[in-house]
Amino acid sequence: RNSNGPLLTAAVQAVGGVPIDLGIGRDDPDELHRLISTGLEADVLLLSGGVSAGDFDLVPDTLSKIGVRNVFHRISLRPGKPLWFGVLASQSRQTLVFGLPGNPVSSFVCFELFVRPALRQLAGHGFRGLHQQEARLSGPLSHRGGRATFRPARWENQDDPIVKIVPWQNSADLAALAAANCLVVLPAEPLQLDSGSVVPILLI
Repeated sequence: RNSNGPLLTAAVQAVGGVPIDLGIGRDDPDELHRLISTGLEADVLLLSGGVSAGDFDLVPDTLSKIGVRNVFHRISLRPGKPLWFGVLASQSRQTLVFGLPGNPVSSFVCFELFVRPALRQLAGHGFRGLHQQEARLSGPLSHRGGRATFRPARWENQDDPIVKIVPWQNSADLAALAAANCLVVLPAEPLQLDSGSVVPILLI
């Protein structure tokens, strides 16, 4: 099921962009080359999936053959490690290319952390870092660490914000994302937090 297309279309519209849906690109080099070439006519190209390390993750190689300069590929983030970013530049213009992971939670988190700030800046709003606030955990939380992590959660009570971690299976757990209205921001270091501990959250 293509959940990422509607998700990213809505996210682009919410930040003031005009999305152009190129449809689903199959795992075929010729079809990907055609669709990506069309997408590179825009100011920003968002791709979802095909950027990991599997045999059918053909996006990085296709972008390279078209001439898109790779800026970085893979980051220390959970969810969202496979993120790819590059630029196609000419004398007259440039296109920013974001290769988002295919799993929906990863795709959304990478949009919030990387694509949304870029679109805001392109729209003339200037660069602004992530707008975080603090909330108290409704229960204990064990964080294994290893990578910076953005956990789906729900917060309530604006006067004294309380945040409850949403049960989350993995980066494909779209139901957890649909139940969330914020992301709890956790560091790369392991943590054992008690109920009532104050944590940073990113509203979504």
